[in-house]
Amino acid sequence: MSDSNLIEQLAGHCGVSGEYSDWSGQPVSVPTEYKLPILEAMGLNVESDDTIKQAIQDSEQQRWQQLLHPVFVYTQGQACLVSLHLEDQQLGHLFKGEITLETGSQHLLTLDTGAMTVEASRTFEGSTYHHLMFKLPDDLPLGYHQLSLKSDKTEGRSLIIIAPETCYEPEQLGSSNKIWGSAIQLYTLRTNHDWGMGDFSSLRQLATELAEQGADIIGLNPIHALYPANPLHSSPYSPSSRTFINPLYIDVTAVPDFSECEEAQKRFEEPEFKRQLHQARDEEYVDYSLVAWLKFGFLNTLFDHFYHQHLMSESTRGKTFLNFCRNRGNALERHALYETIYEHYKSLDINNWGWPCWESPFKDPESNAVKEFARHNQKRIQYYMYLQWLAEDQLTKAQEAAIEAGMLVGIYRDLAVGVDSGSSDVWSNRKLYCLDAGVGAPPDGVAPQGQNWGLPPFNPQVLREQQYQPFIEMVQANMSHCGALRIDHVMGLLRLWWCPKGKTADYGAYVYYPLDDFLGIIKLESHRRQCLVFGEDLGTIPPEIEASLPPALFYSNEVVLFECLGDHFTQPQDYKPMALTCISNHDIPPLKAWWNCIDLDLRLQLGIYDHNRAQQEKEERHQQKLALLKTLSSIHEFPEGMDPDDLSTLGYSRELMEKAHYYLARTASKITVIQLEEVLQIESPVNIPGTSDEYPNWRRKLTDTVETIFSNQANQSFFKNVGVIRRHRS
Repeated sequence: MSDSNLIEQLAGHCGVSGEYSDWSGQPVSVPTEYKLPILEAMGLNVESDDTIKQAIQDSEQQRWQQLLHPVFVYTQGQACLVSLHLEDQQLGHLFKGEITLETGSQHLLTLDTGAMTVEASRTFEGSTYHHLMFKLPDDLPLGYHQLSLKSDKTEGRSLIIIAPETCYEPEQLGSSNKIWGSAIQLYTLRTNHDWGMGDFSSLRQLATELAEQGADIIGLNPIHALYPANPLHSSPYSPSSRTFINPLYIDVTAVPDFSECEEAQKRFEEPEFKRQLHQARDEEYVDYSLVAWLKFGFLNTLFDHFYHQHLMSESTRGKTFLNFCRNRGNALERHALYETIYEHYKSLDINNWGWPCWESPFKDPESNAVKEFARHNQKRIQYYMYLQWLAEDQLTKAQEAAIEAGMLVGIYRDLAVGVDSGSSDVWSNRKLYCLDAGVGAPPDGVAPQGQNWGLPPFNPQVLREQQYQPFIEMVQANMSHCGALRIDHVMGLLRLWWCPKGKTADYGAYVYYPLDDFLGIIKLESHRRQCLVFGEDLGTIPPEIEASLPPALFYSNEVVLFECLGDHFTQPQDYKPMALTCISNHDIPPLKAWWNCIDLDLRLQLGIYDHNRAQQEKEERHQQKLALLKTLSSIHEFPEGMDPDDLSTLGYSRELMEKAHYYLARTASKITVIQLEEVLQIESPVNIPGTSDEYPNWRRKLTDTVETIFSNQANQSFFKNVGVIRRHRS
């Protein structure tokens, strides 16, 4: 192995951390040799001491030779100090510059570098460079502004981002009000009109029904774009793009072109189609292949109609679509191009799973082969742009319906921690991603070897060089058409656990990201879009996150089933006020499964636990159930007829479900959400972490339709009680 001191020095330059606290709070030191594959994944040559020395020098030299850093993020009201680096012979020169605001207006600058203080100096290969600082005007407005400086043959440009102090928070939540709602996996919804999975019309209907019960928020799983040509890739947390939407959520019959298209109307009435539609609806689990075949068959027909009746004739509807395409710009066109190429290769080989399987010229979106393909497939590319247009329109209408029905927040969206390695996002900007590493989690009590989710991470240096534009566009897209955004694994704003390719996760290390810069962008977009923000901060929370997020009005995420404190659960008044709290989530079994240990039996059945581990977990679960009952008793919500000393009385019941949720409703958290799975007393989870083909993850539906759920008088009474408790426990 190379000189450990050199490796540590280079790791420090690149934000690769050697120390962290594990799940039990114990300090852990990452072996130096574990950092080598992480550095290699960043594209650095670490074969020898000489190459490592060169990498260190290149890193330092690049920073000192850059007149301006690519991007600066400041909080409005604080001093905006800009770093400037000059070569020795430039010192004393006069620099002319300007700040171009988003509005187009300009602030002119003149810098006399001879009158400025040299903060530090470095010499590289006989040339000396100096670090100076200058202050921007105090009255810069919120937004994204361009700074440019020029002197003789030297010039530099930088993006200046001015952010507010905090994220947006609705005024009603800023007081003592507390709201409630529901959190769902959208595909699980059943309605009388669905095509085999929940869609945006189902969401619109659910939002209206919940609002009538007094709810103010409705949460979604990630609705990121997956792979239309490969519907079996169904994990919402392994998307193809975090900037675009999964078109399978489109309600075909709600598309305006459907009512205009005679061919679609005729096909919809065919007996064979009706049979297949009912088959898709009746399935216990989503049959993604069947749903995709039904929906995309119609959407292709609708696009042909739209193309000839609106796009070619430049009707008002056609112009609206073209305006949408212009507004979304190159990113939309490139995503649609990716979808078209993916579809082409999938038709040639069913096992083709993404751009790494394509012929070499097609792996580069800027290649002549790709440009030639695009010229010959313009209509198909427009089809995939059309799908995004429809999806955004229907999501917008669902949010509008929620607000019109009286919801304070309406829909909250969920931002996944990463994208699939074969994805549109990676293909579109491959330099940004480190493909020889995967995002995951370090070892803990549940997973002694850690977790590798296989999602390639952003290269923090490249992201900065690109002025954070991919991050900005992603945040903007996910704060659109909603009232709140949940950020999955929010600790990723500070650091991500990188797992080297070909190694288990326990060979990984943390790589750090610019937390303050990310927060600035999130705060700015949050205010611009009036979007509440909260983060999934479960597990080990670094002190930097605890210190930064609450002051920024960044809501937390708490889960009741993680709140067992020995012989009792956290008292309702002791929950974080600025939080969204729930009983369980998509990675945790529903309450009935948790109570009956069905999740533990599943883990034994799937080989995740052996018999001894399963038995140990069941014994611990029994103590947790007793602790929950003790806590329910302390708040006068003890289920009638249960006796902790008599196992025969401890069966799961509707009353237990309701009492547990009344405890949830009493918490100090400003937002609480109920999963409809709990109301329906469903036992099977939607996802078992650590499994893929062993269990039908991301497919299980609800057992009743939205219409049935909200016409049920017992459910209406339950929702009413939750609302009363929330209003009177402020």
